[in-house]
Amino acid sequence: MQDKFDITDAELEIMQVLWSKGESTLTEIITELNKTKERNKNTVKTLLYRLVDKNTVKSKKATSQGFLYSATITEKQYLTKANKSFLKKLYEGSVEKLLLNFVEDKTVSKEELKKLVDMLESEE
Repeated sequence: MQDKFDITDAELEIMQVLWSKGESTLTEIITELNKTKERNKNTVKTLLYRLVDKNTVKSKKATSQGFLYSATITEKQYLTKANKSFLKKLYEGSVEKLLLNFVEDKTVSKEELKKLVDMLESEE
């Protein structure tokens, strides 16, 4: 069985719908996805089957609407795992290296840095 946190970009779009809507039918998921970009019904079905196979999504038979799908992991659980994986892969697990990279590249504004410092100081 695949890791339930090993989610592709296309699968992540479906997960974001489920996290925001809770239980949804295939039609509801497609309707939501199509607000940003047209999706093929069969492609979305395939992605849902993969997510169910990974145990990232569960399905249950609804009445006339077909199946209801819901996430088995929270968005916070996914983000925590993805952040750790990202840090390990790109920054040898070092938050310091990540933050220094953002500061050096001027990706982070002075205001954002001040917020970070304030948050760190309030944690002490």
